[in-house]
Amino acid sequence: MLKNIAKKILPQKTYNLLRMRPRFALLSGHLYSKVKYINSLSWKSDPDNRGDILSIVRKQAHIIDKGLQSPKRTPGHSLELSHYLKKNLEKINHEISPHTSQWATAIYNHHQSLQRGQLSERDYSNFPFENENSISYEKLLASIKERRTIRHFEEGETPTPKEIKRALTGSIWAPSSCNRQTIVNFFTCNDNLAKKCASFNKGATSISGTFAFISVCYDTRSYHLPQESLTGMIDASLGFQNSLLLFHSLGLGACVLNWSHADEHEEAELREALEIPRHCQIAFNVIIGKPKNGAPIPGKKSAMEYMVEVK
Repeated sequence: MLKNIAKKILPQKTYNLLRMRPRFALLSGHLYSKVKYINSLSWKSDPDNRGDILSIVRKQAHIIDKGLQSPKRTPGHSLELSHYLKKNLEKINHEISPHTSQWATAIYNHHQSLQRGQLSERDYSNFPFENENSISYEKLLASIKERRTIRHFEEGETPTPKEIKRALTGSIWAPSSCNRQTIVNFFTCNDNLAKKCASFNKGATSISGTFAFISVCYDTRSYHLPQESLTGMIDASLGFQNSLLLFHSLGLGACVLNWSHADEHEEAELREALEIPRHCQIAFNVIIGKPKNGAPIPGKKSAMEYMVEVK
């Protein structure tokens, strides 16, 4: 491909600039600061790998895994990718993410077996569809419908770190682009710090009581920039929806706070308060507490407004 040839013969900054296809645009100050940061990474750095090797390993193994699961798999595919996966597996700290390490190593070994003609049709194939712990459609939909945005919490009854962590476990069990799992949740159960963090959100109005605070972020270092600069928002949102349902199952209420109206000062203050590193972008924030009461059901779209069948 011309892209690969250009990448090999052009200086990195020149290649990155051409790949970005730059355009002039008018932006708000806060959005400009984010775009400027993304562009600086796209211009100066490797567009695919800027330090988050574990996410890169998950991405590379995922792409190889898709080919291995194909009923038409044949040797000769993803050889270069497999080479880089092996190199990255040698670099990672296997103790930090043992499940990632073991899974990616197994994928690499299966791929090598396929190249040697040692992976039979029965090996690594015909996986069962898991539905042993099935929840009926009616029960799952009822639980989804029960969950409300809660803004008023019991005073002096902050959720415990254990409760927060239990619900956050679900955030990595959602789909994520190329299995990168880039969501990072920064949270505090400290009442004063939580209220301070909430004060930086323009949407944190008409709330009361004691709550924990979570800043839902995504690690930008494994996204292909600038094309995938918004992909992290999708990954973080998909992941945290799981956690919202789990918070509800634990008897906790949550309110998602819009972060799109934040200015540079608010961004800097929240980052300092929760020690959020620059490579993590803030997607949105959430307050969690023991509900003082429920909330009425807001009007919902009719089916014709959000379902479009094409025949």
